[in-house]
Amino acid sequence: MARRSLIHEVERRERSGRWFPAFAGLLVISLLASTWIGLFSFMGANSAYGTFSDLEKEWIPDTEAMPLDFPDLSRVSRIYASGGELLAELHDGRISEPVPIDLIPETMINAVLAAEDEDFYEHDGVDFRAIASAAVDNILSDTTRGGSTITQQLVKNLFVGDEVTIERKVQEALVAAELERRFTKNQILEFYLNSAFFGSNAYGVNAAAEQYFQKELSDVTVSEAATIAVTIRNPSVFNPRRNPDLVLDRRNRVIRNMEEEGWITPEEGARALKEPMVIAPRTSITGVADHVVAEVKRQMLDDSEFAFLGETREERKKAIFGCPADDEGCAGGGGLRIETSIDLPAQLAANDILQTWFTIPENNFEACQELFPDRNVNSLEFLEVYATSHTCAPTGAVATVDNHTGAVITMASAVPFDFNQFDFAVQGQRNPGSTMKPITLATALELGESLASRWNGASPQTFECPYRCSDEGNTWTVSNAGAGYGRISLAQATTNSVNTVYAALALKIGPENIVSMAERMGITSQLRPVPSITLGTSEVSPLEMASAFTNFATNGLHAENYLVSRILDANGEVIYEREVRQNQVADPAIFAAARIPLLDVPTESGTARRANIGVPQGGKTGTTQNFTDAWFVGFTPNYSTAVWTGFPGVLEPLRNVTINGETYSRVFGGTVAAPIWAEYMKVLLADEEPGVFPELPEEDLQVYFEIPTTQVPSVVGLDVESAKATISQSNLIPWEVPFNSLAPEGTVLGQSVAAGATVEHGVTVYLNVSTGEVPTLTLPERLIGMTREDAIFNLQLLADEAQATLNVSVQEVEGPGRPGVVIGMNPAPGATVGSGATITLFISR
Repeated sequence: MARRSLIHEVERRERSGRWFPAFAGLLVISLLASTWIGLFSFMGANSAYGTFSDLEKEWIPDTEAMPLDFPDLSRVSRIYASGGELLAELHDGRISEPVPIDLIPETMINAVLAAEDEDFYEHDGVDFRAIASAAVDNILSDTTRGGSTITQQLVKNLFVGDEVTIERKVQEALVAAELERRFTKNQILEFYLNSAFFGSNAYGVNAAAEQYFQKELSDVTVSEAATIAVTIRNPSVFNPRRNPDLVLDRRNRVIRNMEEEGWITPEEGARALKEPMVIAPRTSITGVADHVVAEVKRQMLDDSEFAFLGETREERKKAIFGCPADDEGCAGGGGLRIETSIDLPAQLAANDILQTWFTIPENNFEACQELFPDRNVNSLEFLEVYATSHTCAPTGAVATVDNHTGAVITMASAVPFDFNQFDFAVQGQRNPGSTMKPITLATALELGESLASRWNGASPQTFECPYRCSDEGNTWTVSNAGAGYGRISLAQATTNSVNTVYAALALKIGPENIVSMAERMGITSQLRPVPSITLGTSEVSPLEMASAFTNFATNGLHAENYLVSRILDANGEVIYEREVRQNQVADPAIFAAARIPLLDVPTESGTARRANIGVPQGGKTGTTQNFTDAWFVGFTPNYSTAVWTGFPGVLEPLRNVTINGETYSRVFGGTVAAPIWAEYMKVLLADEEPGVFPELPEEDLQVYFEIPTTQVPSVVGLDVESAKATISQSNLIPWEVPFNSLAPEGTVLGQSVAAGATVEHGVTVYLNVSTGEVPTLTLPERLIGMTREDAIFNLQLLADEAQATLNVSVQEVEGPGRPGVVIGMNPAPGATVGSGATITLFISR
């Protein structure tokens, strides 16, 4: 390619200074008005000259005063995973990848010049020879051919428009001349090569190389460069996908022109002409992590975090996506490199695992009919529409957060993006069930409760509320998922997920305090401050629950979660970098203590043994009322992951459902969500050490494990049930001991620990309870011959065994036998006596 030297460039721009615009204008007028030749004969030379003088005054603008600047080119933005993998390209129909002219191969430059303006480096903005040739052709034939240079094409597109008038053509030539005076040839050509439209939404040669050949610009061949250049003239007509024969013919003409100009050798031209024209199919980067991409776009358009991109949504849209393809007046925007926190291998693993466990039915419409059996014939149309975007089978979602930074590692949904764009991991708002209990536990510890405190685990229980707290009004009946318990510790109630204990705890500490703790721990959804919040009756997303559970791994040092980690502009300058935002939620020992019972959940004694993967881990299962949602939220030292499963869009019970080839009569958090969690976490942790939880001095934790004390109530004289209830309410363990007595049956006659004594929770208080009967005893014959002491001892032992009392009197008498032994008794041996009887022993002197 003929490139001008600096001296030639200076000479050209000097020549274009003062005289050239007027000369060019008049000459263009004369050339374009070649059809007016008869005018000169009819009017005479002087009149014709006067006409041109008038045209010069009217049509030649003051180009020196015109603000002729190249607009900023719109660019494609890209979203990347944390490992640098490309997730998506963002544009608004205009795919533009501007590059400096030094990085554009000469083959590509020469192909464009051969197609559009072979004398570009020789003319000064207007090619008079080309205009004259076009004018002659237009006069002598019915065809219309343009003679515009590359510079004129830019002027038409940027400054004067494309109105078909002589006045506009004159202005185009004049502005082109001024443009060449102000800018170098390479500057003009660089802008042209980067801004020209090549079809298929591609603007600029770089984008065209990718769209048509899926190649880097540096790798295009001569024939491919010529093909790209062909499309400039009319991208709709010269579309290589729709009109390959037309493009091929035009391509070959460009190749021959390149050879004639000496820009390629005859051998290179021959090879290029033989090369078949193979156009790549249209592709778009989708399907890798589409839900992630959708959330990134939503955040950047709507969240105040990214207000620096623009004050309005439209301004942000342009900053991210660039200009719309149909807005020729728009300039700039796009070109952002948007880096996310997503671990793509983990994201893909989560997608695969979820889509293995949960599949869309082959006949989803029939599945929807079964799911909604009450729908009548008139609702078939509704079901048909519903079935196109909602799976009528159980589905699931996974969300993972880095405990220490808040980085969102995974946000996966079992429903593919092309089927339903709703992301259950982030947007899904479902009842979390018992996974809210650990948040209640942290609240209780902050308010002075102890993990060693004792609670009533019986089921069902009915609680009195100070306000309407259920459909029952001011009463609330709660049952456990399994059997009832006796008096158990708060730690045991956590591991075993005892609903009745946590219902009582929520009423004691206040649901408004649970809401406050949840918000501090990372829950952003609106929670309802009602006692049932502890059982998960306020909707949250899996991502929120994963974020909240990070506190149990970090001792309450919560890091606000984020998805976009860094943004670079088109120049590679960092314009946004997300810093870790940490906040100490409460005393670190609270969360270290609360972690201890949660570590037992994924064990043989807990509710999530199928989540055990053999690393330091804890968590909590959650199953909502009527089995509409099932959860497992678990944490390791470095990551917290929430797994949810349920029917999408509807609150249908997970009963008698088949998931991953297994039929479940009822789905619990420990039966489906827990094994999914384990399968996914094994992949996430495969190539790294699981880490260890932060330790605290034992004395810091001790306060949360101290056994509370209580005063022993007085229950003597009460009926046994009232006495036991009173003892239980004092967090003591009542133990009933039957005692034969004439007192009314069931009356407490005594207690093993004196009333008013201060003892620890969990101490057993034995209650002597009257049987209401007087026992009888048979006096043994063995007493005869015993010493007085042995006889009295045996009588007392006999009375104790029968829970009776005997009165013993002694009389010394003359008689046979050695002195001091029993020689007789009244009543006689073998006699039956009642409790309280008097036995007289006759002792030999």
